[in-house]
Amino acid sequence: MEEKKISISQVIAIGGAFMGFVIGSSFASGQECMQYFTGHGVLGSIGAGIIALLLYVWFVTVIVEDGRKLKLHNSGKMFNFYLGKYLGFVMEWFTPIMLFFVYSTMISGAGSTFEEYYGVNGNIGRAFMIIVSLLTVLLGLNKLVKIVGYIAPVLLAVTILIGIISIVSNPAGIAEADATLKQVEVRNNFNNWAVSGFMYGAYTVTGVVPYLADIGKSTATNRKNALLGGIFGGGAFLIAVMILNFGLLANLSDVYNLEIPSLFVAASIHPIFGQIFSVLLIGAIYTTAVPMLYTVCNKISSDSKSTPYRVAAIVTAIVSIFGGQLSFSTMISIIYPISGYAGVVIFAGMIYTKYIKKKKYEEFDENDVVGKAQN
Repeated sequence: MEEKKISISQVIAIGGAFMGFVIGSSFASGQECMQYFTGHGVLGSIGAGIIALLLYVWFVTVIVEDGRKLKLHNSGKMFNFYLGKYLGFVMEWFTPIMLFFVYSTMISGAGSTFEEYYGVNGNIGRAFMIIVSLLTVLLGLNKLVKIVGYIAPVLLAVTILIGIISIVSNPAGIAEADATLKQVEVRNNFNNWAVSGFMYGAYTVTGVVPYLADIGKSTATNRKNALLGGIFGGGAFLIAVMILNFGLLANLSDVYNLEIPSLFVAASIHPIFGQIFSVLLIGAIYTTAVPMLYTVCNKISSDSKSTPYRVAAIVTAIVSIFGGQLSFSTMISIIYPISGYAGVVIFAGMIYTKYIKKKKYEEFDENDVVGKAQN
């Protein structure tokens, strides 16, 4: 008999784990917020935020609950559950390929941070991040990643604080934001605010499916905890995004063309605040880059000491040098929409599986994979 009691600790653990995954450098930099929300003005960004919030709560809840029920040995097979054997196979391989490009985006972000804040050549920042992430993956310094990973909640809190101080310091900037948008050009991935909010949710789901399935298997003990965890995680994160969004709107004329807009806002509050935030941001880039690089290599070989694994790590790091030469904003405007289109496919598969076909858990065999001989 399933325990139906609500566990606050479980709800927090589920929601917190999700937030820890999505609170990366792209969020804290303000660049993705600028492209998906801020560029649509005050009302448009609110509308986009509501759509993204509803999607977040829905897919987090559904995937966590399905992960709890299926208890997959290989969480990547959750793609097969939603998309079938063949399309699931494609998506399972698409994810590490996409994560390679996300890794390149992090390299670009490191270069932009060093260049815009420290005033040094961006290639120094790129080289630094490539070297430390590559050494971490090759030497198996997982404890270091976990230690630095504790900055995620600190980064979230500081980013929210930056947004709040910016709003309080210049509320007139928010009132003037729509007029400012008519005078400056803000890069938007999608011209329509509703589409932008939808695609924001879609790009997130692509890389988080196996992770949420694992959370469901290891953490959630009933449907209520999965639902409340999804509401807490998705809701708290989108609230943080909206606070940052309004902080950027308040300073739109100063940050509209910057690669790392939140870093400028932090430094404008106080130089020391800017210094602290820059260190946190570099740490966030590191804790985002390492899992991305590891996932790519792990798809080649699960043995971190094997030659294929090490070759994959070195080749990936070298190739990322070229992708990292593109500006941070350009990388986000290219990579995130592609990930979003893949997310739309996942959403379609989830809707078909859950609400049209109403597929039963016992009907799914995670061992029925491409290349397996049929009896």
